[in-house]
Amino acid sequence: MDDLQDERPKAVERSKTDDGSKTSEIVDKTESPKKARPRSLTFTRSKESLPTRKAGPVTHSRTKSSDDPSGSAAQVFSFVNRVPKPAAPEDYISYLHKVQKPQLIEVARIQKLRQLLRNEAVSWVDAFITQGGMAAVVNLLYRIIEVEWREEHEDTLLHETLLCLKALCTTSLALQELPNIHSTLFPTLLGMLFDKEKKGPSEFSTRSIIISLLFTYLSTSTPADLTARARVLLSYLRDPSKPEEAQPPGFIASIYHPRPYRIWCNEIVSVTKEVFWIFLHHTNIVPFPFPAAAAAPPATESYRSRNFPRERAPVPAAPYIGGVEWDATNYLAAHLDLLNGIVASLPRREDRNALRREFKDSGFEKCMGASLRTCKEKFYGAVHAGLMTWVGAAGEDGWEVGFVREGPGRGGVVSPRKGKGMGEEEGGALRLDLPMPMPMPKLDFGDGDGIGGGGGGGVDDGDWL
Repeated sequence: MDDLQDERPKAVERSKTDDGSKTSEIVDKTESPKKARPRSLTFTRSKESLPTRKAGPVTHSRTKSSDDPSGSAAQVFSFVNRVPKPAAPEDYISYLHKVQKPQLIEVARIQKLRQLLRNEAVSWVDAFITQGGMAAVVNLLYRIIEVEWREEHEDTLLHETLLCLKALCTTSLALQELPNIHSTLFPTLLGMLFDKEKKGPSEFSTRSIIISLLFTYLSTSTPADLTARARVLLSYLRDPSKPEEAQPPGFIASIYHPRPYRIWCNEIVSVTKEVFWIFLHHTNIVPFPFPAAAAAPPATESYRSRNFPRERAPVPAAPYIGGVEWDATNYLAAHLDLLNGIVASLPRREDRNALRREFKDSGFEKCMGASLRTCKEKFYGAVHAGLMTWVGAAGEDGWEVGFVREGPGRGGVVSPRKGKGMGEEEGGALRLDLPMPMPMPKLDFGDGDGIGGGGGGGVDDGDWL
């Protein structure tokens, strides 16, 4: 038994002081008789092989690299270098001059230009304009319009280019440049919009940008130039005159009632036909913009300040926002704003009422009272805001607004009168003194008295009929 106890491995308990604290460990002094499995360095390394640390005060300080200000500055500098710098204005200008075909222009690049024009500083936009960027955008617009058959790429490019032009018009430098190019720009855009072959943009949002550019040209005018700009826009919106060889004779022209803005009105009417299902509230009544508008309008503001269309507040998110109906009504509201702005820009009441007479003859009031009035005010408030502005301004000038406010027959749908039947008088009573109709001849084929019955003294013909 003693021999067995001697063969057991002996262990020696040793105390070791490290960092001022006492620890005890068991050290194996014998080796196993069998060959031990090779162990990794992690398990075979003992504390004896580790260098002893000198006892000292414990400090909770950062490493030297983290305390070095030059190291953190280098990290910040490297991060700043990784942030892409915005492109210079001349990069986009050179690209627009280099690529002439609209089919080869990248839509994503024009979208990026539009974002820069909207979000960059005014100095960036001014540098873009002074270096010829606005002229390059307008020339690109002309090249897109000249494409005979536009595909989806060209339609998207047209939309983004118009947005770039609209973004440029938010700066004073572009507004100073706009009067120099409107004589070519606006007739070209309206010619595309009112094209007989329907080659204009198909999206309502793209069409709205064109009308908003015209309204921007009017609304940013000085009071001295306001009337002149309104008459310039009317000359662009008026129907083009026929050539001299196509003019009717004098006696026919004398009895013809002119409708000078028929094409403009037809553009609005065609939109109401495309989204006809929203115009079904026939009992709507357009209110005056302020109480007793026609009787006692406020005297604190001028006529233009009271009746010129104001900027509308943004509409919060709602389920009915978006879609073809929303875009169509916003497009109609843009036309109403332009219409009301032009009327309010004329200084004299006689001129305004004469223009209203031309609009009525062209069909605008019929479209307002019969169609636009009947859309839901809660969902399409922009249209009703335009109608309210029209009613308030016209009522203040003494113009009749009953049809636009209430529609035909106060919104009642009247069925067509039926034709009078035979024997019915004007009052609806049936007349009894009419001659009776003549009786039809009797044809008898069985007893021989009529046609085919023998008729020859009772001779039997074998009933051949």
